[in-house]
Amino acid sequence: MLILKDPIILALMILVVICLVVTLRPHRRPELLLLILTVMLFALPRAGMVIRRVSIPVPIPLAHLLVAVILIEWLLLRLSHYPQRGRFDRYFILYAVIAVFGLAIGLSTGGKNSVALLELCFYLFSMGIFFYACDIFKERRHFFLFARSLMVISVLVSIYGIAQKYFGSSILIENVTYNSAGELARSYVEHSDVVGRRVLSSYGDPNVLASQLIVFIGITLALLTGRTVPSHIRLVALAVLFINVICIVSTGSRAGMICLLMVAVIVLSWRSRWYLLLIPVLVIGAFLILPEILAQNMAVQFKGLVSSSDVRTQFPAMAWKMLQTTPFGCGFGNRLAPQLEGMQWSFSVVQAGGIWGGFNSFWLNLFSRLGLPGLISFALLLAVLFRYVWQQAKTIWDPQVRAILIGTLAGFVGQWIIWLANNTYMLPGGGLNFWFTMGMIVAGCRAFATPGYPVALPTTLPIYPGKQTVPV
Repeated sequence: MLILKDPIILALMILVVICLVVTLRPHRRPELLLLILTVMLFALPRAGMVIRRVSIPVPIPLAHLLVAVILIEWLLLRLSHYPQRGRFDRYFILYAVIAVFGLAIGLSTGGKNSVALLELCFYLFSMGIFFYACDIFKERRHFFLFARSLMVISVLVSIYGIAQKYFGSSILIENVTYNSAGELARSYVEHSDVVGRRVLSSYGDPNVLASQLIVFIGITLALLTGRTVPSHIRLVALAVLFINVICIVSTGSRAGMICLLMVAVIVLSWRSRWYLLLIPVLVIGAFLILPEILAQNMAVQFKGLVSSSDVRTQFPAMAWKMLQTTPFGCGFGNRLAPQLEGMQWSFSVVQAGGIWGGFNSFWLNLFSRLGLPGLISFALLLAVLFRYVWQQAKTIWDPQVRAILIGTLAGFVGQWIIWLANNTYMLPGGGLNFWFTMGMIVAGCRAFATPGYPVALPTTLPIYPGKQTVPV
């Protein structure tokens, strides 16, 4: 465990792995790349270090560095063979144009240049991993490797999180979670008489962990209830689901617990309408669990940033005021500073001091930066991708693949709801993980697509002996 605490040794290990990838034979290279990406993004999303010799400490997650290197190599050093998919590309292009327009607005209105470029990376360039996954990992064995690795990682992440519930901050590993040595991360895990321990596993934040666990739970629940799924797979899914649920309850995330119920409803309604009879059981369970979590979270947390008068209850009123005052957003590099005047909210455009400045809601942050056009184009893009995977999943004959696709979509719905009350998309383990998973399930839909019926070739038959033949 000592080597994991040294960022230099970690960096050398990553370089050794990259060298192995380069020297590996081409037909095995995608599998190793897929395994490395899956481990780094879903098991160690915040492994890295913090550069403190600057005015503002800058966290450097190794997963993000690895993705940046891979994308650059894919775009510049290799010839991309990503197939043209007009149904997706047009919506990505529309959102990209609006994002660039937001960058122009921010830079022309005094936005901070470095922050504007970083925000563009978070809001736009992280989508590059979607196209990379669609292009490189397009075979059936890639999809199965990804799904199985994801389930193993979900167990390990959950066990580490549950252990924090009982052992506290003493088992936090420095640099595996780059902010584990900070006071904020330790304050979550340290026991308090007012606020119980909230686990964060290797994700550095309980809400980010809950957001990712929602996807894991959606997959395992779909495998557990899917038609014609082998019995041994269901038993494994039941065990994994049990561990994941314990961990998500330990996070103390209110949004995570609410979305857990919603994901269960979506998966059960897909399986069979008779399973909807289990909804009352889920509701009763929610009433037994949620009051304790709500009581804990209503106390003072985050050093006073969230209290019993949670500002997130005012998000709808803020969004309505933004629509009236800044319908096209303030652009990247700026932020909207809210002020409560009497019973009304007002906003002033100020220069952003860092990329974390804004609202504790991804959707509200997106709305404040890119306005209504950015919000609509992003939601439309998600809707198109969701509809494509949902329709393709119904035509796939393999019950395990079909269950994984539907379960992942159900988890995505839960994530989108969590984004209403938490800005987990911007943090490591958020947006980058989402787009990589979306790229993998789209690639899986293509790999397992049912082939069309063979088309008979034109033949020729003679009309009269010795006469010219005509095609039939």
